[in-house]
Amino acid sequence: MAESYHDPHYQLAAAAAAAGVGAAPNGTGDDSGEADKQKKAAQAKAAAPKKTTGRRETGFTKTYKLSPELAEIVGAEAMPRHEVVKRMWAIIKERNLYDPKNKQFAICDDQLLKVFGVKRFRTFGMMKFLKHHFLES
Repeated sequence: MAESYHDPHYQLAAAAAAAGVGAAPNGTGDDSGEADKQKKAAQAKAAAPKKTTGRRETGFTKTYKLSPELAEIVGAEAMPRHEVVKRMWAIIKERNLYDPKNKQFAICDDQLLKVFGVKRFRTFGMMKFLKHHFLES
C-alpha cells in the first residue's frame, strides 16, 4: 500500500519535516523520548568507572624501577621492560651503533658500556644484559 495523505504516520512525518524536525525511526513523529534515552545512556557510560579486563600486569608489562645507569639512558625512573627494549633499539639506531661487519651486533659507546658491561653485544640478546637493571618497584 502506497503512502497517502490520509495515513496518520505520513501526515505526522510531513508536518515534522515542514517544521524542520526529524521524525522518529519508527515513524511515530515522537523522537524526544528516544533522544533522552540516548543522552542518558551516553552520560551513564561516561560516568561509569571503567571496567578492568580482569588481566593483571604480567612480568613483561609490569612497570619496574630502573637502575640509575639505565634510567639516565632511557630518560625515565620507571618503565615496563618492553618499553625499555624499544627505547634501547631506538638509541642504537639513532646513534648508529651497529657493528659494520655484522649488523646483528651493536658496539657500545661510553654511556651504554656502563649498562651492558661489554664493548660488543648481540642486539637480540640485549635483555640478558638489561635484566640486572630492573629493580622491584
